[in-house]
Amino acid sequence: MNRYMCILVMFLTLCGQTALSAQTYEQVLRRNFWNGSSNVAGIRQDSLSRSYAELSGGYETGGFKASWQAEDAWNAGARTASIRHLDRISFKGAFSFRQWDGYGMCGSMFTDPGYYPVDVLEFTPGRKTLQTYALDGGFSYDVAPGWRIGAMADFTSANMAKRKDLRHDNWKLDFRVAPGFMFHKGNLAVGASYVFGKTAETVKAEQVGTAESSYYAFFDKGLMYGVYQVWTGSGVHLDEDGVNGLPVKEFSNGFALQAQYKGLFAELEYARTSGSVGEKEYIWFRFPGDRVDVRLGYKAAGRTAEHYARLDFGWKSQAVFESVLEKDTENGVTTVIGHGSNMIQRREILSMRPKYEYVAESWEAFAEAGFGWHNGAASQIYPYVQTQSLMKAEVRAGGLVRLAGVVELAADVVYGWGSVSEEDSQVAEDAGAQHAPYRLQEWYDLQMEYDTARRIGAGLSVKYDFWKGMYVKAAGRWLHGLGLQKLTGADRTEAKLAIGYQF
Repeated sequence: MNRYMCILVMFLTLCGQTALSAQTYEQVLRRNFWNGSSNVAGIRQDSLSRSYAELSGGYETGGFKASWQAEDAWNAGARTASIRHLDRISFKGAFSFRQWDGYGMCGSMFTDPGYYPVDVLEFTPGRKTLQTYALDGGFSYDVAPGWRIGAMADFTSANMAKRKDLRHDNWKLDFRVAPGFMFHKGNLAVGASYVFGKTAETVKAEQVGTAESSYYAFFDKGLMYGVYQVWTGSGVHLDEDGVNGLPVKEFSNGFALQAQYKGLFAELEYARTSGSVGEKEYIWFRFPGDRVDVRLGYKAAGRTAEHYARLDFGWKSQAVFESVLEKDTENGVTTVIGHGSNMIQRREILSMRPKYEYVAESWEAFAEAGFGWHNGAASQIYPYVQTQSLMKAEVRAGGLVRLAGVVELAADVVYGWGSVSEEDSQVAEDAGAQHAPYRLQEWYDLQMEYDTARRIGAGLSVKYDFWKGMYVKAAGRWLHGLGLQKLTGADRTEAKLAIGYQF
């Protein structure tokens, strides 16, 4: 951690003489739609240079939480980010470090539950620590009149540890690179970029204590149907000979197209994904898929204010195939023989998020909504088929006001709800199946109640600029679940303190 703090101090020293502007880094970031696209060549559509650095700490607690979240959690971190424009080249980059400690945690053993179509759960509450390092950077260069090229890369590394049996260590890597080009003439700009990504995580479990002879784990193959057994069993894949832990990885290859005319912006991004669980010849699952993202934006500038309208669409489809493997040992040498695979799960995720922002000199307001649809089907044991349709939605509104140029008050309110429907069926009669698939029903009920419960919430923050771009900020958030029956609490609260520098 000391090494990264030194980098942060050097960054501040190099940029410390930069004049402070009235507009913050966040304001500059959102005024150019290309800053949020997959083509960094478009960052030169704006000319304002801004940076910031911030140290922060926070605490959250409450029983209204997902099954894998902490009862109580502390975090501390540092982040710096910058956009710089020179004569023919522009740079954009950020670095962050975060230390997070959660208590009373169990459930999913992954750092980002739900990202992969399969999961593994353990059931002993304990403390987890998570360290996350993130670094991203990119440039845009004018190669000729009307033509620009650029490239950006995002890198995130995380490691998590639980020190109570069933204990485990996690190592996670996210990497994304996107070279691109852009042509612009007058009010028109078009661009294209190639996007490659990789995410990988390995879960390594172990048992050290002797209080119990064994601990149980559950391997979720979809819709909380799967295998529940001792963690060393072959069905949960945490302790297999020839494999180091439970490795999961996913690659994506795709492209993105962008176009802008005056204040109107549009981007279409497509990626083909390919994922697997296991390594070498021990590939237990494969999950290919497709992903499409559409980002639309419109900016209208008035005499005293600016209007921003955004609309984001997302679609993701995946199929999960379980391999049929056989171990053949001859003369002390074990060979793994593959006999094909069966499709055991399909899932489709749709999302839509419209947002409107009004930005004036001394105050701002926004309204947004988020909608998500998760449709899944699981068939782990023929002829049983389980289908699920899950919908989650929320609406949020808020704003901020600047007082005397040094105090900023911000507040927002949120309301959310959801629904779920399921259907069980058989595609054939008298198929000879010995039993139906096993579901971890109690945990499934807890998660579904959290996902679909009606909720209300509010947030409040105060920011004070006290000296030449230096500021302190305090923020709090409260979320309350309505009509709960299974969760241990109806409230979740968060608090955050930060000190930073804008330049």
